Amino acid sequence: MSGSVFNSVLVIFKPSQKCIETAKKTSDYLRRLGVEVETIWVDDFIRLESRSFPLIVLVGGDGTFLRFSRLTNGESPLILPIPCGRRLAFYEEIPLGELESYIDRVFHGDFYIEHLPRVKARVEKMELNALNEVLVANIDQGRVGSFKLTIHTPSTSTEVSVDCDGVIVGPSPGSSAYNLSARGPLIESTYPSIFINFLNPLQLNLAPVILPFLSRVRVEAATISSLYIDGDRITTIHDVPVEVSASWEWLRVIRFNTPRRGLFNVLAKRAL
Repeated sequence: MSGSVFNSVLVIFKPSQKCIETAKKTSDYLRRLGVEVETIWVDDFIRLESRSFPLIVLVGGDGTFLRFSRLTNGESPLILPIPCGRRLAFYEEIPLGELESYIDRVFHGDFYIEHLPRVKARVEKMELNALNEVLVANIDQGRVGSFKLTIHTPSTSTEVSVDCDGVIVGPSPGSSAYNLSARGPLIESTYPSIFINFLNPLQLNLAPVILPFLSRVRVEAATISSLYIDGDRITTIHDVPVEVSASWEWLRVIRFNTPRRGLFNVLAKRAL
């Protein structure tokens, strides 16, 4: 395999016994193929984010995938997700006994690439990518919050004030996550778009919105609120706008089966 484009691989794993064993099996086989391998657990990825790897192997569940996405900026390397977690929406089934054959398929080019769109959130001097959602939530759960939204699409500009517990903004892959639990629209994951949803709005006629991917959304919280990116709390904000727009730093994910999942499959999984 010395002529392969994947001359170095980073294996990132969830720190559980099963995932550690799977990561070790993966790393050992890659080394037998003559590949240089680095192995780290997901929360230590920031230590190596400045280094470039043509292939990233993610051993874990959706939390591992989302944490990697949040810490990854710029052009995405190819990502091989190996399932080893409780929630596996971003993973295909790869039986542990067939792991080596799937790695061989990667090195022989027997796969296709799924491009997952993300959005970029900007607040003060921070700039972060989100794959599931950007959530601005009122920090006082005993009282309703107040939010002002400024929405720019390629053809219109709109301002709206909403009294609710929080505002969710995200790209299409995140429509099946928190957004769906909040009765938001389910969107095909590879279709570039941005959704807006509201948590417990006082305005009963207020519905979620799907926008073109080239739209920009500005969220201003009049009450003290928390900013979450893909489930991780980032900071506390008050009278500080959060700007959400399309990110062109899409994730490139290796897939073996097409189609990977349809909308009805997502609904079936969430119903269990």
